[in-house]
Amino acid sequence: MVSGIVDTADANHPKEVYYGRPGLFLLSDMTSDLSIRIYPEDKTEIFPAPNLGLGSKITINRALPVTINDAGSITIVRTWEKQIKDFLSEQKIILGDQDKVDPDINTWLRSDTRINITRVAETEIKEEESIAYKTITKEDPSMEKGRSKVESAGKNGVKIKTFLVRRENGQEVSRKLVGEEIKTPPENKIVTVGTRVVELGRGRASWYDWISGMTAAHNSLPMGSYVRVTAVNS
Repeated sequence: MVSGIVDTADANHPKEVYYGRPGLFLLSDMTSDLSIRIYPEDKTEIFPAPNLGLGSKITINRALPVTINDAGSITIVRTWEKQIKDFLSEQKIILGDQDKVDPDINTWLRSDTRINITRVAETEIKEEESIAYKTITKEDPSMEKGRSKVESAGKNGVKIKTFLVRRENGQEVSRKLVGEEIKTPPENKIVTVGTRVVELGRGRASWYDWISGMTAAHNSLPMGSYVRVTAVNS
């Protein structure tokens, strides 16, 4: 008697015939004895009933095994559906609006079909970014040149950026800036610098050593001006 695959007219669902020997009263004992496995999705016919112990003819129409990779989780599922879209519906696999299926959902199933589902998610995330303060310099004509004074210490501000992040199977593949707002404006640093130039006068003067002290005179200085005499012998 022929045992094994006897009909491959339907490549997706080959027909197999096996014969369980007499003296075995359970189908599980027969399949174990024959080293075969029957899956829940397979269609089987058994005659006569194993519990009679007479031996049985076991006819199996195999369901189509389909490999599915759903975001990295790989499983093999058996089906009688014809197209990928029907198979996904049968398995209650729900697709998001942006999820991708390869091959296309209208593809007919075959024995070598491998379905790849890429789960796509887009979310908005917010990130804070520092805004550097500026240094503003102001001139003060009343302050001597070369001197400076910090009127106000600077302080950085904070900017909030909003990004649209796209992930495929949990991995970030892109991000796009979609918005910015100032959370805290920066405070500028104010520095005052002097611009007044101090001029040192040079010239000749006459001096007199009065009893009250040394006195000097200059024809261009008003009476009462104080001068520094550096050459007292002239």
